Amino acid sequence: MILNPFYQIYEGDGIGRSCPLLYEYGWKNNFLPDPDSTSDPVWWRCRLCYVCSPGNLSGAVFPGDLWLRLLELAGRYDFVIATDELYSEIYADEARSPISLTQVCAESGHDDFSRCVVFHSLSKRSNLPSLCSGFVAGDAAILDSFLLYRTYHGLHHAAACSIGQHRCLE
Repeated sequence: MILNPFYQIYEGDGIGRSCPLLYEYGWKNNFLPDPDSTSDPVWWRCRLCYVCSPGNLSGAVFPGDLWLRLLELAGRYDFVIATDELYSEIYADEARSPISLTQVCAESGHDDFSRCVVFHSLSKRSNLPSLCSGFVAGDAAILDSFLLYRTYHGLHHAAACSIGQHRCLE
């Protein structure tokens, strides 16, 4: 499931392994998805839900209650939330920074980060285009598989560290 409008790489990642479902949202709901408008059969087929907060294209920032609702749905329907937080340090309201999925997990007692993967990059927030340096954090079991994949694909260096149940790759 991919929120639409979206960054084109999300769709390309799903092609060949699945049938990407574009979840339409827009002006009427301030570019925030309404998970309750999606039917049970769609959620049961969902394996991976890509989201972006702050939104690439829209700038929309997920509030904590939306993150909590997605966590509840991921637990009920057994899918992974993959969130692109590359723009987390770029936001309009200096008094209100965007809340991260990992922050919501920690504050809500979901501290094993199960079914959650968060992507960050220095290229956006530090004005370092093309640097290709960032990290992935979240569910240790998912990131173990990701580390194995990254060993053979992409950049030749991937470092991993564990903090309790939390796993982080650089």
